Order: sequence, then structure tokens, then C-alpha cells
Amino acid sequence: MDLIRRFTLLFTVATTAIVLAGCGDAPSKANAAAIVGDDRISLDSVQHEVQWLLDNVPDMRQLQQQDKLSLLSRHIVQTRVRHELIGAAARQEGLRADAGEIDQLLQQVGGAEQAPSQFGVEASRVREFASDYVLLQQLAERNLDRISVEFVGAYISGESPEQTAKEKALDLGRKIAAEPERAKELAQENGTEVIDQSVTLGELASGQQTALLAASPLFSADEGTVVVTQPSPQQGSLWLVALVEEREVGGGSVDNSDQPVPPQLLAQIGIQQLAPYAAEQGVEISPRFGVWNQATVAIAESEDTVASYLLPTRPTSKQ
Repeated sequence: MDLIRRFTLLFTVATTAIVLAGCGDAPSKANAAAIVGDDRISLDSVQHEVQWLLDNVPDMRQLQQQDKLSLLSRHIVQTRVRHELIGAAARQEGLRADAGEIDQLLQQVGGAEQAPSQFGVEASRVREFASDYVLLQQLAERNLDRISVEFVGAYISGESPEQTAKEKALDLGRKIAAEPERAKELAQENGTEVIDQSVTLGELASGQQTALLAASPLFSADEGTVVVTQPSPQQGSLWLVALVEEREVGGGSVDNSDQPVPPQLLAQIGIQQLAPYAAEQGVEISPRFGVWNQATVAIAESEDTVASYLLPTRPTSKQ
């Protein structure tokens, strides 16, 4: 439905699990929908926003009629979690959303009155959501030519009665994680063409065939991590298995102005660049809303719907 597609365009979803747990002086988990670092997102505030949308936005009542309110609740919690992470990124990077840019974005969705339907948030959070969207684009632009990765791996596709493409990809990913020094050999044994390259985030983002991969965990994963990801679930059972051998963050020197990245893709890339902040602060989600995936900085309904995984390589004697 159109509503779900809007959510997908603005804030993509995917995931792996973290169960609520903690101790000491951490924020109280009682009545908490989520906890981000020292900040607690209350269950009451989420329920209040859901009710406001049901009372004021006809599109949202369609979800209720279809018994899909969990989609709306999960979306609201996710936007609030990301808001905290975007704030942390903006402070560290010195980013600021200009009021004119926020107004322009609101005009594109039909004005402030239509924004709750387009964004899936209550009226009081419309400008906050629009500001976050602008900041995500700025974060992506800041990193396009700063981040480069060197990786080795392979694309996995094809289904069989015995094994899905996802299962094949995870199987190869686990083998590479156990023996990273054999990554090329293991990929070849799998019967696929080996990928071995070094590339900047901007180079992939500006390519027609590789743009979606720029918004994958490939550019936010730590060195020594095997990324198993489905770049585009809409395009079938194609998975990438990649060992991140090196990840560099430099000053940025390449001008990609001749090949501008679409705003929507910039925002998706920006979401992925929140991963280090999520790892630093820690994110915990109440199981009633789903599971948190550090790989994609998102909440999913269950572990079965996860479309990206981070597999750490096994320690070596040199470490």
C-alpha cells in the first residue's frame, strides 16, 4: 500500500536482535519502548502518537482495519531511535538543518497538514522528522568521498529445494568469518565470481548498478567483519557476502558534483552512516516492537525478516 511504500522510501527497514538487558545506573526499562544510550523513549509517548495518528489521519486507520498497527508502532519507535542517533551525528559532524530546507521538504509532501500522512508521525513531530531527513542527506554528502573500503567476497543468487540464496550466503559468510585468510578461495569454491576491490562510497552511490549497495552495511562495518546483505529485496534473491579488509575515513578530495546522488538515496546512505553512533551509544528495543539490527540501524518484525548480517571474523594469534 502507498503508506508502507512512503515509510520505505524515507526510512528503510531491516534487522537482527538485541534483547532488553542491562544493569547498574542505566535508564529504567520499565515502560520503555526503546533506550538509546542514556535516553529513554517511553511506551506512553509511542502509544500517544499512534492514537493521534488514528484519530487524525485516515490513511492510518486503514492499517488498523487491516490489523497492521504493529507496522505503525514500529515505524514510530524507529523514527524516535534514529532521531537520537541523528542528533549525536549532527553534533559530532557540526551539521545543521536550515529552516528553509525543512520548509522546502514540507512543501514537497503537500505542506504541514499533509506531512503526518506522508511521514507517519504526529503533527508536533513533523518538523523534527523533516529536519532529520535533511540531516541524513548532509551526513551522507559529508562521507561520500571520505569513506573507502577494500573488500573481497562474492554475489550469491539462486534458490534450490535444499537451500535458499539467503542460507547459501550465510553459509559462505560463516566460512569466511572462520577462515578470513581463505576468503578468495572459499568464494571460488562456492562456484561464484570473486569480487576483490577498493572503492569509495561516492563511487558506488553514483553508479547505476551499485547505488543501492552504497546504502548497505558495507561502508559502516568495522574492518575484519563479514557483511552478508541483500542490497535490494525488491530485486530478487541476490545477496552479497563481503569481508571488509580495510575501511578508511579520510578528508575527502573527490568532487562528485557532476554525478549528483538523488536525495532519497542520500537519506538511505545517511541512515547507514548512523551505525557507528548506534554501536557507541547502544540501542535496546522492547521486544513488543520487534528486533534491532545494528547492521542496518533498523527495527524488523522478527529475525526471519533480517536482510543484513555482520559476522565478526574469529580472533587470530596476532590479535
